Amino acid sequence: MVDAAHRHRHRNGRGVALAIAATLMFAGADTLSKYLAGNYPVNQIAFARYVVPLLLVAAIYGPRRGIALVRAQHPWLQVLRGLLLTNCTVTIVLAMRMMPIAEAQAISFIHPVLLTLIAVVFLRERVNPLVWLAITMGFCGVLLIVRPGGGFDTPAALLPLIMALSYAMYQALTRHVTARDPVANSMFFVMLVGATVTGFSLMFSYKWPNPRGGLLLGCAGLFSGTGHFCMIRALESAPASRLAPVAYVQVLWVILLGAWVFGNIPVGLTLLGIAMVVGGGLFATVARPAPVAAALV
Repeated sequence: MVDAAHRHRHRNGRGVALAIAATLMFAGADTLSKYLAGNYPVNQIAFARYVVPLLLVAAIYGPRRGIALVRAQHPWLQVLRGLLLTNCTVTIVLAMRMMPIAEAQAISFIHPVLLTLIAVVFLRERVNPLVWLAITMGFCGVLLIVRPGGGFDTPAALLPLIMALSYAMYQALTRHVTARDPVANSMFFVMLVGATVTGFSLMFSYKWPNPRGGLLLGCAGLFSGTGHFCMIRALESAPASRLAPVAYVQVLWVILLGAWVFGNIPVGLTLLGIAMVVGGGLFATVARPAPVAAALV
């Protein structure tokens, strides 16, 4: 019994460590995406962020699972998830092109709050008053970030909100497929759809990269792919409900990387707004772990 409990704690600890590593990889991919967005089309950056993870998942799981990797109980739901996540990637990269990375990412992390509202309005789910407090905190945080005179009261601030809404819908769909399809299969479908859609868009918007640009695009895709692989392994080690709050570590990485690479340091009311969005979203995640945690895949 003691050995079993020790192994359980070890697996949970390994899962949390892998999830933290995933947040660092995703933050690195976002930082490179913002840097590249000044010289390359957004769809080209998004393509790199999908095709490399697709190849990585196929190379790691394909030889072992074969054709079973592309099987799904509800393939059209998986395709819709892929389209929603592709929209998330495109809109957040567009937002980061026009806004500091920390503020754009912070606004997008209101998605657990939006998911809670979706559950209340459309699924008639009941939540306790503390969750409503988290919802209010999150929206007040967004208002502080985009307040008049704060520097971010522009139409560009709508992009991370659109990303958050798309991701909340992606989360709501994910809760229906994770109980039926393996995590690797769900990830493969999402990457396949994203790579296909963004790859097709290259016919209309593409810039041939120089060697340095090609290397950075490849690194953005590699960071994204490594992050997804770490998250798959994390979910194989620990329950999704335990890993869901770890996602907010990404905001810390983004603030640090944004300050280091771009010199953007949130201050004053903007920093307070970021803290309120993160706090509200984190509280909503912890209070409603089941549907939110499922979206880690």
